[in-house]
Amino acid sequence: MPPKRKRATDEGAPEVPKATRSTRSSTRNKAAAEKDVVESRSAGPSEPEIVPEPAPKKQRKAPAKQTSKKTAKATANAKTEVVNRDDAPPAGAQSGDTATSKSTKSAVKAKPPADLSKVEPYTPARATALFAEYADDDDEDVIGPEGFERLCNDANISLEGALPLLLAWQLGATEMAKLKKSEWEKGTGDLRISSLPALSTAVQDLENLLIIGKSPLKPVTQTSTKKNATPTEPYNRARYFQYAADTKKAYSEFYMFLFVLTKPPQSRNIDMETACAFWGVAVAPKYPIINDIISFVTEKGTYKAVTKDLWSMMLEFCQTISPNLENYEADGAWPTLLDDFVSSAKVGKADDAPTDIPADQ
Repeated sequence: MPPKRKRATDEGAPEVPKATRSTRSSTRNKAAAEKDVVESRSAGPSEPEIVPEPAPKKQRKAPAKQTSKKTAKATANAKTEVVNRDDAPPAGAQSGDTATSKSTKSAVKAKPPADLSKVEPYTPARATALFAEYADDDDEDVIGPEGFERLCNDANISLEGALPLLLAWQLGATEMAKLKKSEWEKGTGDLRISSLPALSTAVQDLENLLIIGKSPLKPVTQTSTKKNATPTEPYNRARYFQYAADTKKAYSEFYMFLFVLTKPPQSRNIDMETACAFWGVAVAPKYPIINDIISFVTEKGTYKAVTKDLWSMMLEFCQTISPNLENYEADGAWPTLLDDFVSSAKVGKADDAPTDIPADQ
């Protein structure tokens, strides 16, 4: 038989291969691979968000260790504007800049003097924050000489008179120009003081009462009967009124405190130069006769130390002996220094007395 003829429609058309099982399998695998690629591409941009770069955050966290620990603690305890303002870096500065990570001391030095017309109510947190502003960098539990000087300057407490000594007395200090945190907390707690204006007012009140000799203040009565009424006194003046009841006794307590304050721990005496300096600021305004004694000791130059007995008898001498020394008794068991002073003073007066010159005949 002759072969069958192909249809006209099949002529010239490309021959389509039949789909086999292996072909279908490879097609499915290719489609799945393309789908995985599409999904991975769509998920690609979110990878940096899942694992952020740590470098910028570490750079901003590092300066926190360089800032003053005492300022950070003060901010946490009191949250006062003063502390926050002192720690805040200037505009445009990074938190890691060297200029803004210095100690709080430089910021405190730039602050204006305390406004004595504004006294904040007492709180322990404010008192702690105030201490932290002046504490040493290497020991946050101590205000050293530098911090003590800044504290007095900021509170308008003159360093040239008896005010710093009265401050040390009221806070129970055990070392010259140094305050421990425990002393500060107890002293300010008893006086109910947590601001510089109140601190300044307290020591100035004592200077007026015990050193200058002004009349005592009168208690201020609280007119409001409300439970949360603001106290009318700038601080707790209970101790002040106790001193006012017997100023002589109070001054003697302050005077004897000074001997303990300035005496070296392992010594029983204080050197004469220091004693004369203390006499000049704490005694001379009240008993001017001490100035003559200081001049005598300085000119003599042979007295090197002051015992506790001499220190105590010096105050008794100033309180009981008249400026003209008329009531001084040599057999009164006075220290040798005072005997020598009186003898020298009397000889000086005799030399200065005019001599009678007979008139020419």
